[in-house]
Amino acid sequence: MKKIFGGILFLLFSASMFTAFGQSGTITGTIITEDGVPITGANIVLVGTNYGAATDLQGKFEIANVPFASYRMEVSYIGYEKQIIDPFIVDKNINEVNVALIETAIQTEQIVVTAGKYEQKMEDLPVSSIVLLPNSFAKKNFTSFDDVMRYVPGVNMTLEQISIRGSSGYSLGAGTRVLVAMDGVPLYTGDSGEIIWDQIPMTDIERVEILKGPASSLYGSTAIGGVVNIVSKKSVKKAITHIKTYAGAYDKPTYDDWLWSDKYRTFYGMSLTHSNSIDNLGYTISVKRTVDDSYRKDDFKKRNIAYLKMNYDISDKSSISLLGNFLNMNRGNFLYWKDSRNVLIQKDEDQYKTVESNRLFLSTIYKNEFSDAFTGEVKLSYYHSKFDGKGIEVTSSIADLFRNELVANLKLSDETILIAGTEFSYSKVTSNIFSNTDFFTAAGYAQVEYKGISKLITTLGMRYDYIKMGDLVAGNAYTPRVGFNYKLNKEIILRASFGTGFRAPTPAEVFTTSDVAAGVSVKENPDLKAETSYSFETGAVYTPNENLKFDLALFHTRYDNFIEPTLMPDGDIQFINIVEAKIQGIDFVSKVSLIPNELMLSTGYTYLWARDLNLNKALKYRPRHILYFSAEYNPFAFEFRLDFRYMSKVEEIDFMLTEPPINLVPEGDERVPVYVFDLSAGYNLELFNFPLKIFINAKNLFNYYYVEFIGNMAPLRNISFSVEGYF
Repeated sequence: MKKIFGGILFLLFSASMFTAFGQSGTITGTIITEDGVPITGANIVLVGTNYGAATDLQGKFEIANVPFASYRMEVSYIGYEKQIIDPFIVDKNINEVNVALIETAIQTEQIVVTAGKYEQKMEDLPVSSIVLLPNSFAKKNFTSFDDVMRYVPGVNMTLEQISIRGSSGYSLGAGTRVLVAMDGVPLYTGDSGEIIWDQIPMTDIERVEILKGPASSLYGSTAIGGVVNIVSKKSVKKAITHIKTYAGAYDKPTYDDWLWSDKYRTFYGMSLTHSNSIDNLGYTISVKRTVDDSYRKDDFKKRNIAYLKMNYDISDKSSISLLGNFLNMNRGNFLYWKDSRNVLIQKDEDQYKTVESNRLFLSTIYKNEFSDAFTGEVKLSYYHSKFDGKGIEVTSSIADLFRNELVANLKLSDETILIAGTEFSYSKVTSNIFSNTDFFTAAGYAQVEYKGISKLITTLGMRYDYIKMGDLVAGNAYTPRVGFNYKLNKEIILRASFGTGFRAPTPAEVFTTSDVAAGVSVKENPDLKAETSYSFETGAVYTPNENLKFDLALFHTRYDNFIEPTLMPDGDIQFINIVEAKIQGIDFVSKVSLIPNELMLSTGYTYLWARDLNLNKALKYRPRHILYFSAEYNPFAFEFRLDFRYMSKVEEIDFMLTEPPINLVPEGDERVPVYVFDLSAGYNLELFNFPLKIFINAKNLFNYYYVEFIGNMAPLRNISFSVEGYF
């Protein structure tokens, strides 16, 4: 009887196990904030499996056909603490879970990929960095990405040219010392090497990672001053449509002499973005149209932008993504003001000039996780740019830039990670303002991160670049770098880095031959040499609690053969090499959450000592003091933000253009310190169960008059109203 009874129990147990093994269920739930607001786009993953989902507009998700078993569930969303449920047991047809995510004021666990070309915690980096989340700038109704950069500590903009810690002044649109990339793929043009900020898709940004300081050892020539990497959003599992529209107007100038139009100059725009997934294929399609009549005469701007991103999961270990971006722009070509009594119009001979341009950017990224210890990526890109300047003479340039990169990530041990890669690029340029030329580069790099010593992370990297431009003699460069990160305790992290950098001149800097205005010409310089630099940084992060964070850095960079446009004895402008230049300074950033999740204060201060050692004077367009301050107050459905920007009066400018014998820009030496206040106010609501955001923005609230570059008055006070919603 015992044997029979035991056999029956065994059969029943086996049957139940077999039945359970063959069964599957569905996981449903809702992800919300602590205040009960649904979170759209939160990620839910069953670790170690292919099962996962993202929340919809109501914060709801569903994962179907999950086998009965015990899992580790991770719920995450940018800007919030990751929640882990372990074990999470699926043992019935419908398994429901509801999670409230907690917003993190200080993101010590923020993951970045820019510093080492693989995922790292920010707290492990040996260099200064900062991460921007879309909610920090979406409410300000920025119409172009360069406006976002104007509010980043350690960064300043001179018109469209970006500078991190004084790395750049203004070089007439030719060349950049800061690498700007989308998902790690550079966005500079093949002729002038400039960044077309209007082309960056503002509605598909998950985060922005900024490295403050030279990064040539991994990124090459254009990263001698730092890196800005825009990380696009991940695919969603359910359809989401985002619509935004805005309209605004510039105030009239205070002085009657400046008034050139009786009407308030307006600007407006609209964008439509749709995201969805079909099985393993996720996609985002976006179109955007903006029109800006400008506060200045002959300075209008009309932009048409189309954007497509597709991501296909080949398996749980490999994926391929395609990104395409097209920009058509027609704009006025405002050069310099007429004089100090006519700052919003140009000289008669410079009026009515326009520029029409078309830009097409395509990239493909294939990623494969061959094993737990080895991951590889292939990045291919093509950038076509064409512009036509129309005025007294017609100028044109067509450039086709092809680029590819192979990246390998190898985990040698639990303490050691190796990143290695190769890059190749080729650019073909056809232009009537500088010699038609081609531009070829090849590079190889490797970086090792070692964590074998308690509390210490050591990084060692090296890169080799080969550059050939047209018929000129080829050049090459080696750029080593070493970095240290030491966690003194839970509150204090120390870091230090030392390395070299370089920047090759662009075809525009070497070969441009064109009239600027009034008989002043830019002359080519085939003897232009590549810049090199030696840099050192040391810093510390102090985080006494989750509501306070302080980051202090001291930096020093010495440049050889620094490239700057200069007036030559024959009266022409030419890009030449400054023998030696030095930039030193202090960078301080603080974040304080006075009322968690409601009232946050941020401060950024940079002190710059930027000198031309040959002439013993300041480098041009580098303010010695830069201060940013912001206060955000978000009581329930309301959002308020105040921003303040201060830059001290620039010491050195292009005096060659403002003084005899050229005197191209009458009274162009007029400049003042910059004091700019911005204010935004918004309200979140639901209409027919769809979330909407309404914002009012007042920029340059007190209508302060200042210039970023000689003869170019910065935007007057302007007020805009925007509405955006998700459907």
